[in-house]
Amino acid sequence: MNRKNFSAGLKHIAWVCAAMTLGGVGTAAHAQSSVTLYGVISTSLEYVSNARGNHLFALSNAGMMPPRFGLRGVEDLGGGTKAIFTLENGFNITNGAMLNGGIFGRQAYVGLSNDRAGTVTMGRQYEEMTSTLWFATASNVFAGYGAHIGDNDNMFFTNRFNNAVRYASPNFSGFSFAGSYAFSNSTQFNNNNGYSGSVTYSSGPLKVAGAFTQFNRRSAAVPSNLASGAVDNTGWGFSSPFINSLSGAGTDQQRIFGVGGSYDFGTFHVLGNYTNVLFNYADSTGLRLQNLEGSAYKYITPFVILGLSYVYTHGEYSVGRSTHYNQVDLAGHYLLSKRTELYLIGIYQRASGQGTFAQIYTASPSSGKNQTLIESGIMHKF
Repeated sequence: MNRKNFSAGLKHIAWVCAAMTLGGVGTAAHAQSSVTLYGVISTSLEYVSNARGNHLFALSNAGMMPPRFGLRGVEDLGGGTKAIFTLENGFNITNGAMLNGGIFGRQAYVGLSNDRAGTVTMGRQYEEMTSTLWFATASNVFAGYGAHIGDNDNMFFTNRFNNAVRYASPNFSGFSFAGSYAFSNSTQFNNNNGYSGSVTYSSGPLKVAGAFTQFNRRSAAVPSNLASGAVDNTGWGFSSPFINSLSGAGTDQQRIFGVGGSYDFGTFHVLGNYTNVLFNYADSTGLRLQNLEGSAYKYITPFVILGLSYVYTHGEYSVGRSTHYNQVDLAGHYLLSKRTELYLIGIYQRASGQGTFAQIYTASPSSGKNQTLIESGIMHKF
């Protein structure tokens, strides 16, 4: 081999080594960031004993959990700091329609997380009644539609903060805390804004938490900061989460406080919560709702779970009327795998006092004081 060919060969080897080195750097950089696709698909065959005065048989969206898919991303920036984001869509599996007000109506936020300093995120996010206390109610764990009537305390993921900044602390010997503020994005700073905070203690099988949320000036004249639910003025029952007064005035302020806890005995789990919700209406009237729940579930076998829950709700209007709701949830789950399960859920609710109708979920209020819902379905997580 002559010198010219030898020199050319060295250059070729150098280029190959450089390409391999750059390729390795690219692979390492790629390994430090990731995007995960995740979601839930759930549907059920459903029977409702009284849906506006009639029996209802239907294929239902959700059942156990509202269907969703999302993208969750993380990039390691070094020194224990990460860039994070979540984009989550809600959809109706029975017709393919988008839910929650937009393509990423469930969640859409970006932020930074540090192992020692905590996490700051900005965008459309859950407030702390949902983010912190979700674990303490049967509706999220095993009972599906068994939320407190109308999800008046927002523990079943009904509503979110728009324009929100949230901070979540790291764990300090079992304690952690979080807080969020939702801007009105208006020159009227206190119109249509909200704030929320929580404290959690977790140690081994025990977990307890408390949370507080306030939504301000949510009257009908102002577009809501949250994705609003239906409004019902036909009786002393209500559609969640915006409860109108007798005059039809909108909700000027909603204030929620809650505490909850759970204990894991191994194959047997107990959980419960108490929430206190105050609706101040634009006509200076108001309604206070108190919810008390006790629940338990047990692994009968590694594949079979049975759950039982009781919820009592008392409502007191400022005009001197009161409502009462008693609800029992019974659920059975058969785990086909870690991701797929079959379920059978029965829920009974009775209204009393000035609560003129039962309402297990908003779509089908009863024409009377009693309502029963039975559903059997399938849920897959990915």
